[in-house]
Amino acid sequence: MKRNIQIREAKPEDNGEVTAFAFEIMKSFGIQPDPENIDYALASLGTKHEMLTKDFVAVDGDRPIGAIILKRCTLFTGEVTGFYVRSDYQSQGIGRILLNTVLSAAIEAGYKQIVLTTNKNLTAAINLYESFGWLRQSEKPCNGADYLYSLNLRQSV
Repeated sequence: MKRNIQIREAKPEDNGEVTAFAFEIMKSFGIQPDPENIDYALASLGTKHEMLTKDFVAVDGDRPIGAIILKRCTLFTGEVTGFYVRSDYQSQGIGRILLNTVLSAAIEAGYKQIVLTTNKNLTAAINLYESFGWLRQSEKPCNGADYLYSLNLRQSV
């Protein structure tokens, strides 16, 4: 079956389907979704709020199959969060396309650095981040994740 995969900005109507598959993926790795706190940006996908820079979805036709969110931390630092691809679409390069999209948005927003946190059991995601040049930091994230990664955008451009 030929797929029609595109990346676009998220819309409020994407939220239900995206959070359903993202929360399912989290639970499969033993991570309890926390839509009121750490997963707030994901739970509010497609809506505009003060901490959000951009949120994107990958769609196959009209069906959301992936998401990624870029949040503002400081004037020159952004955070990538809410990065998920439906299980049946993984290992097809969709995550790489979403990550490239958010990196372009971060550069356009004027960020000099972006950060993200992840759990040690998300090895496929970690391999993807490291292939882009993300560096694991020595400090432990305060949000309960295992690892903090950063990417200097001035060096990666």
